[in-house]
Amino acid sequence: MKVRSVDNTIIQRKKDTQSTVPVALRTVKNDSFTSTLAYNNTPSFKGMDPTTCLIDMWAAIARGGLAASFTVQDMLGTNFPRTFAALDRNKDITGKNNYKAAVEVAIREFTTGPSMFVIPALVLAGASGFSGEANRVPKDTIAVFSNIMKGTMNGLQENKFKGVDFSSMTTAEAQEACKTIKEAFYSDVFKGIFAQYNEGGSNIDIKEYVDLMMKAEHPDTPKRNFYMSMFNKKVSVLGKEVDSKDEIISQLSTKFVADKKAHTKGWGNFLTAKIIPNGKEFDISHIAADMKNFTDDFARQYVTTQRKNPNGGRVILEKFIDNLRNARMGSRVLTNILMVVATGAFMCIIPKLYTRNKTNPETDAIYEQVNQQRKGAVNEN
Repeated sequence: MKVRSVDNTIIQRKKDTQSTVPVALRTVKNDSFTSTLAYNNTPSFKGMDPTTCLIDMWAAIARGGLAASFTVQDMLGTNFPRTFAALDRNKDITGKNNYKAAVEVAIREFTTGPSMFVIPALVLAGASGFSGEANRVPKDTIAVFSNIMKGTMNGLQENKFKGVDFSSMTTAEAQEACKTIKEAFYSDVFKGIFAQYNEGGSNIDIKEYVDLMMKAEHPDTPKRNFYMSMFNKKVSVLGKEVDSKDEIISQLSTKFVADKKAHTKGWGNFLTAKIIPNGKEFDISHIAADMKNFTDDFARQYVTTQRKNPNGGRVILEKFIDNLRNARMGSRVLTNILMVVATGAFMCIIPKLYTRNKTNPETDAIYEQVNQQRKGAVNEN
């Protein structure tokens, strides 16, 4: 089957006694016919295409992530339908819209769904601010990254950090040391990922991935808000459009897909990768986010600890990494428990938020009708 572009119009064959070649392929000297032919190749409709609009809408929702997808589906599937159903409740009895019931249902529905994402996000943000950004990284990934970091730091201590006195570092020098740790760790992680691909994965330029990671983390790189991300709006700086942090990570993902396709056989999910062989598969953008959060925490803790040592000596590296790993894995488990407890506690409060009337407005009319019928029966007796 041949797929034609929507910009092309299929031209029917015209029977001719002298030729069976399609009219569109024959040379025609008639100027009027040529102009008509050109006109027929132009789409004869304009305006909004509902199919394209739907595709764009769901693409925007997908860019918003799981929270946006769940919220939109929750609103379209339950929130609005239930609210409108409550508005029509007992209208056959009263002849009026039930606004009280609609308000209570709207508060209940529009509070329950979003809170399932907002409450855990607030707990996670608070825990990460208190204990460190590595708290955002899954527990198993923290363990894997910690093992890789041991090799990274051993290499740095033998090379770039050899003979360096951390206690005499300026703030700028400490920031540069953190940057060095991050670059070395990113390089080791990507090397480990591509080393698993036996189709020439060792020839991939790892530095390009490291540069993209550092570019996304640079303080001057802007960050798009939720609305701009959903509707794919560019960020303008001094009147010039620039790449935002999430767009740079998207470029990294695109490059990863191309490299993985070129160095593996068969088909599969080219957006996923294993950090170590026989490990779990994660989306490459999630791996990038976890690497950033882990190294932000580790590099700051390591350099700060080294600078506080009055003798300029070095901490026992493996013990330091193990202690930090255990602390972050423990805080991550505790954070997961707190997220569940906080969400459950808020769910218990929701009824108090939407219960605005002493009686249930969805059944008031029914009870009133029943009471009137009872009074009528008593009067008849």
